[in-house]
Amino acid sequence: MGSSGILTLLDMPTSPVIEEYESIIITDSTPSFIEVGQVYQDKETIATAMKHYSVMHKFQFRVKRSSARSYWLICVGENCTWHFKATSINDSTMFKVRNFDKQHTCSLMDNIFIQRKPTTMVVGSMVIPKYSDPKTIYTPKDIQFDMLSEHDVNLTYMKAWRAKEKALQFLRGHPTDSYRKLPSYLYILEKPYPRSVVKLKKTDDDCFLYVVDAICTSISGWEYCRPVVVVYGTFLKSSYRGIMLIASTMDAAGTILPLAYGVVDSENDTSWKCFFEQFKLAYGERANMCVVLDRNESILKATSIVYPGIPHYSCMWHIWTNIRAKFKKGHLKLSELYFATTRSYTLDEFNEKISKIEEIDPRVKAYLYDIGYHRWSRVHATVNRTWTMTSNITESLNAVTKYARELLIVELLEYMRILLERWTKEKLLKANGTFKYLGYKFNKELDDNRTLSHKLRVTSDYLLNQIHK
Repeated sequence: MGSSGILTLLDMPTSPVIEEYESIIITDSTPSFIEVGQVYQDKETIATAMKHYSVMHKFQFRVKRSSARSYWLICVGENCTWHFKATSINDSTMFKVRNFDKQHTCSLMDNIFIQRKPTTMVVGSMVIPKYSDPKTIYTPKDIQFDMLSEHDVNLTYMKAWRAKEKALQFLRGHPTDSYRKLPSYLYILEKPYPRSVVKLKKTDDDCFLYVVDAICTSISGWEYCRPVVVVYGTFLKSSYRGIMLIASTMDAAGTILPLAYGVVDSENDTSWKCFFEQFKLAYGERANMCVVLDRNESILKATSIVYPGIPHYSCMWHIWTNIRAKFKKGHLKLSELYFATTRSYTLDEFNEKISKIEEIDPRVKAYLYDIGYHRWSRVHATVNRTWTMTSNITESLNAVTKYARELLIVELLEYMRILLERWTKEKLLKANGTFKYLGYKFNKELDDNRTLSHKLRVTSDYLLNQIHK
């Protein structure tokens, strides 16, 4: 792992020629200037850099000579002295600029300085910085607008779209290459995280099927968390699509702790079963443990197989969205009643609320009964769900990983690892600055309740009622 915290996959030995020029080798295909003596990593980089240069300076050149050892350009203008020459260094892949006359002697009136038509590769290399942050939204329309306003280049939408794809490929690599790197990445991942559970499964013909990670940082923290696991699956937006599965919980400070995450081909019985098998291998089974989910049939089947003795509960919000879609009557009244019913602490309170629901729409009560009161009601739950009545923490994670889900698979897994490490570091800093038994969130809640309690008044009617009881 490098000093920046990024896992390094390869450490290849370098040749004496590369070592000599290592500190000055240019890998950027859009340098701010080009001059004699510069060394580029290969011919493709220097060729792209010159195409970018011609777009920026609004002229055209033609290739006079191009081979594995030399690259010679001249201006398209007749008798113009502008020329550029670069050759390889000691038959290596590196190219050095040997000669560069930047002065044009051709006439503007001869229509020589006609704007060069940039290729998608050139435009793609120019917009790479726009995509360095996964959260950045930079569309082909934006590329069209910027190229026209900044460089007087008019691009078609398709050319701008292809340029975006090229930029992403330059920045992140090809999707196929990312899957090839996956075994190496997982091997390296286990070195700094020795107690992690990492599993890569392939088909018989060596095609990717799924990968699951449970980092030892989360495994160590699990014993200090409530034994309530919230699981969900979300779509990936990269070239090969797929589904990302995540299991998470709330830690003792009331913040989200991702427990395990993985990428599977699709959300089905087999993939969820494999995910829970790896989860059980990492976290085992605890007393009063339960699983909260969105009533996905595959999750229900998988939990019943892998954790047969563990109860699973439904997210009360997902049930409400189903009620709202199925039954069109009395939504405003039902909404408040339904959520009050789910959060009831006593049977008397629950029965009172469910009777009122029946008065508004008997079909809703029948629907809730068929689901099973213990699946969504706090008072009927066989174990203590605490405050985890919804799968909201998964929605929060979904929002955090919204743009990361466009990354290639290795970059996505690395994003999740860095996210987990960053959150852990932030929690550690807060814990070191806390000198009370409870964390900041719960201390604040107690302070707020104490402040509110000072404003409460006890009436004489209330006292009389208590005496008569």
